[in-house]
Amino acid sequence: MDPGPIDDSMLTLQAVHRSTRVWNGPEPGILTIRRNSAALHRMVPLDERIVGHLQEAGFYCTARIGFISIDWHLITALVERWRPETHTFHFPVGEMTITLQDVQIILGLPVDGLPITGRVEQDYEALCLTQPGFPFPENNMTGGRIQIRQLSRWFPNLPNNANEVEVQRYARAYILQLLGGTLFANKSNNLVHITYLQFLEDFKPAGQYSWGSATLAHLYRQLCLASDIDGAEIAGPVILLQLWAWDRLSFLAPIMESVLRDDIIQNEELFPPPPFGHMWRHVLETTGTSMHVLTKYREMIDMQAPDEVRHIHNYFFHLVLMSTSSRQMRIYSFQVIFNDYR
Repeated sequence: MDPGPIDDSMLTLQAVHRSTRVWNGPEPGILTIRRNSAALHRMVPLDERIVGHLQEAGFYCTARIGFISIDWHLITALVERWRPETHTFHFPVGEMTITLQDVQIILGLPVDGLPITGRVEQDYEALCLTQPGFPFPENNMTGGRIQIRQLSRWFPNLPNNANEVEVQRYARAYILQLLGGTLFANKSNNLVHITYLQFLEDFKPAGQYSWGSATLAHLYRQLCLASDIDGAEIAGPVILLQLWAWDRLSFLAPIMESVLRDDIIQNEELFPPPPFGHMWRHVLETTGTSMHVLTKYREMIDMQAPDEVRHIHNYFFHLVLMSTSSRQMRIYSFQVIFNDYR
C-alpha cells in the first residue's frame, strides 16, 4: 500500500517528513519536550501584588493556567500529522490548525497590537540598568540569555514589606520566566533571552504588543522543525498544542473526574477570571482514555469520525440604542462564541 500523498504537488516535503519513517521505518520514537515551566509554577507563587502588572502587560491569564504535565506521546502523534507546507494538521476528517482565536481563548494572550520585534544584540548591561534594581547577570549569561533557574534564585518570593519598585522588579522576573519557560521555550531547556526586558520597561505599553501572535508563530516554527524526518525534540508553547487538542479533538482528552481548588492563588474569588485553558488544571484522573501510548494515539486519530471534532461558531450582534433626550443613536457591537460538538 502506498501511504501517499496521492498528489505531491502540494505536499512536496514528504520524503523528509517524520511520517515517512513511521511508515517505512525505523520507528522515529517519542519526541523530547523542551520547556521549563515547572520551575515557574512550583517555585514562584503568583503573588496578588503583581496581578495588576501582569494584567497590564497581558500575561495574567496565562499565569493562571499554571503547571500542566505534557503528554509527550500525544504531542508526538500530533507532530506526525503536521504538514509544514500548509501549516495544518492532516486528519482523516480534513485539515485543522491552531488559530489566533485559539491562542486568545485558551491562553488569554492578546492577539491584537504591535508585533514583537527588536534588537537581539545590544548592550545587555545598559538594558538591565533601565530596570530599577534588576541585576546584570554578567557571569550567568550565554549569548545574551540567562538561566531561568537563576531568576528563580534571585526572586524566590516577594517580601511582605516590598515597595513598589521591588514589586515591579519581581513582576518582570516572573514574566521573563513565563516567556522563557513556556511561551518562547527553546531547546536549551533553561535559558531565556534578556532582550525581552526592552518590552517590559513599562507594563502598560507591554500590553499593547501582540504576544499571542508571536506565541503562535513560535509554535508553528517548532512544529515544522519537529516534523522533519530527523526531528528528535520540540520546544515552544507545547502546552497550547496539548490544550487545543484536548478541546477540539475530544476523543484524545482526559476525563475530568475530580476538581481541585486553584493552587496558583489564594482567595480565588477576588481575582479576575482565568482563561479557558485553566479548566484542565483540574484533571486528577484519566481513566477511560488511554494516555501516554503513542501507538494508541495513532490508532485513535486514524479512526477519527467527523462528529468527534469540536467546532467554534462566532456570532456578531449589534445593539442599537436611541437616547430620548439628545436624540442620538449609539450602536454597540459584541461577539458571542459558542462551542459545540457535531
